[in-house]
Amino acid sequence: MQLQSNPMTIDTYLEHYGYAAIRDDGQNKLVQLKNLKLVQIESSVDNSYIIQELTQGKAGERWEDISIETVIEHIQMLEGGNDTFAKIWHVDDVLSINSTLSRERARLVLTMAMDNHDANIGINWEVLTEYVSQVLEMEAAGII
Repeated sequence: MQLQSNPMTIDTYLEHYGYAAIRDDGQNKLVQLKNLKLVQIESSVDNSYIIQELTQGKAGERWEDISIETVIEHIQMLEGGNDTFAKIWHVDDVLSINSTLSRERARLVLTMAMDNHDANIGINWEVLTEYVSQVLEMEAAGII
């Protein structure tokens, strides 16, 4: 059986890395980067994006019809580099391990993995499987 990951969205990326959305009307976001630059990100129905820096009231270069991966590269570039790489884990990844879990329990698995994983190993399918087992044991014991 091959496990599948859901594609990353701009909302997932921004939330995961703690970016502050100053304005968010769903498809259009004004985001403050960690170096205080402002970026406008527009998403379209065909999963493409437009990104433009708006720092100090000046519109910077505008990149249109780009993928989520390219948006992330531009955000990293605007922050001064592109040396950060990440794998985003989704609740559906946990549910692909055990579909009997509720979404709430799957979020608990991800939280436990994020808070308690061995940094030398990281978070991988084996680690997630172990935390799924722990959550099931906690449920069976009436702890949660």
